[in-house]
Amino acid sequence: MNPVSIAISFIVTIFGVAFPILFQVATRLDEKYSSILILQLFNKEKERSFFLIALITSLVSIFIYIIEIPPLIQAPSFSYIINNSAIIILVLSTTTLVFSFFFFVKKILIYNTPTRFLQYLIHKHEKEPNNNKYFEAIGDLIHNSIKEQNITVTKTIANFLSYSFQNERENNNEKPVEYPYAFYRIIYNSIEEFANLKSKKLNNIERQFTGMYGFFGDFKNPEISNITYTCIWKSLLLILKYNNDDMMLNYWEYAHTYITNQLREISPKFTDFSNKIENQEEINRRNKQREKFFELHYALGGLLLYKEKYNCIKRILNFTTSIPPSYDLLPKSMDEIFQRYMEFQDPYEKKYTWISSIYPFPETEGLKADYEIKKWITSYLTLLFLRHYTNNQSSQPKYIPKTQNEKRVWLENIETLKHKTKQIINNKNLLKATNIIIESQQNLKINEFIDSYIKRLEREFEKIAIEQPISKYKEKQFEETSKEIISKTINSLHPILNSFPISKDFTNWFVNGQKVVVDKSAFVEDQEADHANFDSFLAQHVALKIQKSISETFFHSKSKTYLIEEKNVFPAIKKLNLSQDFIILNFGQNIEWFKQTFLVDGLEKSSYNNIKIINFEHSSFNLVGQSFFILRKSDLPQIYHREINKDEINKFELKEIDKKIELYGSIINLQKNEEIQKELKTTYPDKELSKSALLSLVLKLEIRWKNEINCVMIKTHSKYTDKGVPDKLEDIKKIE
Repeated sequence: MNPVSIAISFIVTIFGVAFPILFQVATRLDEKYSSILILQLFNKEKERSFFLIALITSLVSIFIYIIEIPPLIQAPSFSYIINNSAIIILVLSTTTLVFSFFFFVKKILIYNTPTRFLQYLIHKHEKEPNNNKYFEAIGDLIHNSIKEQNITVTKTIANFLSYSFQNERENNNEKPVEYPYAFYRIIYNSIEEFANLKSKKLNNIERQFTGMYGFFGDFKNPEISNITYTCIWKSLLLILKYNNDDMMLNYWEYAHTYITNQLREISPKFTDFSNKIENQEEINRRNKQREKFFELHYALGGLLLYKEKYNCIKRILNFTTSIPPSYDLLPKSMDEIFQRYMEFQDPYEKKYTWISSIYPFPETEGLKADYEIKKWITSYLTLLFLRHYTNNQSSQPKYIPKTQNEKRVWLENIETLKHKTKQIINNKNLLKATNIIIESQQNLKINEFIDSYIKRLEREFEKIAIEQPISKYKEKQFEETSKEIISKTINSLHPILNSFPISKDFTNWFVNGQKVVVDKSAFVEDQEADHANFDSFLAQHVALKIQKSISETFFHSKSKTYLIEEKNVFPAIKKLNLSQDFIILNFGQNIEWFKQTFLVDGLEKSSYNNIKIINFEHSSFNLVGQSFFILRKSDLPQIYHREINKDEINKFELKEIDKKIELYGSIINLQKNEEIQKELKTTYPDKELSKSALLSLVLKLEIRWKNEINCVMIKTHSKYTDKGVPDKLEDIKKIE
């Protein structure tokens, strides 16, 4: 048989027999591993591509040989090669095809042998660590090995993953570790595969995966990132979905080891010859990490209670790895239980405002989701309270919130603990499962226990509320704000004041300041609640009082009043025949509305026919509202700032705030001034004066008007509020 026949036989055999079989084997990879990714990796292998190219080249060489194309060039020195080129090409292509065939077969065998395929993927991943496709393929391979219960492959992958998780932590430089997405997917999907297994052949490896061993770090860098917490929570929801208490206990065991060893409390280190703690920053960071980890497991307890997994709750409550027993994932004291309970119960706690986005519960959605989740977490903490109470009845909580605001929130919400305690005690199935025994007499004692703490909390709250001094900073803020507001108000009156003093033949009115009793908590450092405008409300009241008083003096000083329909207001003013010596004062009228509605010529916001208009924002509406006053500039009023009586200054501890306007103010702590407190009892019989402060802003403003002046008031007539007939234009007389 000549070489051509041999080559063609090889090509035909490979193409006709081996090729279909090999590609059938390759196609079955999808069925074997149920992984599109592994199939894609196989299709991109260079051995496969090389084999296909070699096969096509061989088929083309046969075609060239058959059609016997004459030589295109003539070279006597290479005549043999040129004349037999078709045969040479055929033999070379066949040889290449055979070699590529053997390489392709080797690659197929690797892909179809899980142990060899795993080593191949690990080798590729180590060569290209930034390329996650090989790591993801390992993840798909372990899911197949779990299904097939292949101990060797599953164990090898578990060891490889342990190393990979550790390597990621070491590369994060003591920051919270955020693993690549593939890491989280492998753990989650593996848990689901194990949950579907009935055999316990892979029990030890199952404990590792369901315990989420890779996430819990080591002694060098134990901190868990928020993304990892989210994956842990989703994995716990998956375990709960499959109703597998053993898996939940596997997780609890690893979490218990983590909080006991990697995340244990850090002891303080003191500097030489002082009580200063050297490692306080490290302690604070560790405490924050522990708090977050406990938070997750309180949420888990609430989730189990919500799904009525009472037997699982019993197992986690009794889980320990030491003698005497130590329950490191449970609160160790009443203080811790009460603090965590109030954190979740407090409706204003910003940390848990949207708790449903952090720890979502199944079948809870919408606006009520956050409330429901908090309800079940606090119910779990109530169960822990009863468990701790029955084991340590004398352990009264020692913790008292530091700030008055926190105490107030606790007092508003701590009563709910009694209500939830009653609910838990009435749940006989839960108490039986968790082996918590509550005798009939203990129910009353539990309420007395809570009431005793509430009374202690109230005493502490009342004590601080009474004894707390006035804040110097807030006192200064009150003085500065009051000065700014009242000075600004008095300065705003200058356009309506006379340019000359009024010293004889006048009528005068007086405007005094204001004193008011308020809760002292608005002016102390440790406030029960935030007080809006605590530094400005009294000054605003005094400022408004000044403005209203000024407007009322215009009413009392008028010489003539006209009731005029709206359309005739400015024609009436025009009939007064005013000169530049006059001024118009507007109390509450919308000048722009008059201008647009009645098309009044010469009317602007600040003038009418070159006669100046002064617009008042605040006035005594009942007397001067919706009115204009017209008078000569020389007849405008004048104000004087009178001195405050020294006895009043001494009695009310007044301090000078603004010397120019003779403004004085003070904040008196009534708990320290029994004399004034006694005087105020009759005026404020229902107020706790010992927890109050007397707020004072004192000034004496004299308003003087000349006697016998011409001041015309034009009030717009309203058919809804005004009685009587409006004046006509012909009734309007010129001002003399």
